[in-house]
Amino acid sequence: MKVGIDVSQAIYGTGVSDYVVNIVKHLPTQDLVLWGGSLRRGSDIKALFPQALVSPLPPTAAHWLWNNLHLFDVQHLTGPVDVWHSSDWAQPPTRAKKVTTVHDLSPFLYPAELDPQIVAVQTARMKWVQKECDQIICVSKNTADDLKRLFKVTDDRIKIIYEALPDRFLMKPQTTKQTNYIMTIGARQPRKNMQRLISAFQTYKDKLALPPKLIIVGESAVTVSDPSIQVTGYVSDQQLVDLLAGASVFVYPSLYEGFGLPVLGAFHFLVPVACADTSSLPEVAGDAAEYFDPLNEEQIAKAIAEAVANKSKLVAAGKLQLGKFSWDKAAAETYAVYKQL
Repeated sequence: MKVGIDVSQAIYGTGVSDYVVNIVKHLPTQDLVLWGGSLRRGSDIKALFPQALVSPLPPTAAHWLWNNLHLFDVQHLTGPVDVWHSSDWAQPPTRAKKVTTVHDLSPFLYPAELDPQIVAVQTARMKWVQKECDQIICVSKNTADDLKRLFKVTDDRIKIIYEALPDRFLMKPQTTKQTNYIMTIGARQPRKNMQRLISAFQTYKDKLALPPKLIIVGESAVTVSDPSIQVTGYVSDQQLVDLLAGASVFVYPSLYEGFGLPVLGAFHFLVPVACADTSSLPEVAGDAAEYFDPLNEEQIAKAIAEAVANKSKLVAAGKLQLGKFSWDKAAAETYAVYKQL
């Protein structure tokens, strides 16, 4: 059995990139044909996967060729393969058995929050996924449920395979001292729910004796002038690990996540977690988090306070929960999908 895998998205530093790098790393190395398309960053693909076949095919061209025109069998680029595992960006035609991974359905649930080009790409791609893919891997039951509801895909074509903690979260923190702040990971999309978190923090900080500082790693759609709130913008992996490892509590107020990898990062660094009771987050956090309704600011604040107060219990539960997620297990289950086809 020869398996072809599109590794084009490994170079972009996203959650999908983490998935590609880690799943390929843990798959059996024999029988794999790795292919990546990039006009200018082929050397970056080669740095991650020296054995990869690289074509000067940028993502926009791949989208038009494969998602829109749906022409040109990918085996013209890879040579013969028995199974083709497509990326989260392009769905090429091929005579091989077809597998893809769906990470989340945010382009269809929150289209107004995304670049119209991303929505257009995913809409065109999902047409072919729905029509042609023999097996669709979903990274959570919630994502699988969304897929069935939005695209009428039947259970026999879906396999739920959980992700695990990416390697970049495993680097050693430069400090082992926890300080008194709340940490979250933000983004400009309103579904990340930064506005309610900020409001909850400002309203209840003194009433509930919350940690006196809120650090939002990444971006926020909300302009903040409060000196007790810091929005970091982009940070390096080392800075992310340092901020996470040093936090009193990690809070994840997102309205929708396909999986929620940062929760596992908090477990790894023994940081208590408070998170929304929505989408895939209860699957990931299990019994190791204080939950809240993300639309209720008082609940957000109270869950943060409870997570700080119950740190020992939550950290112990987090260790157990983290052990349920493994790239070796994910790779073995993915390889079993290939063999079944």
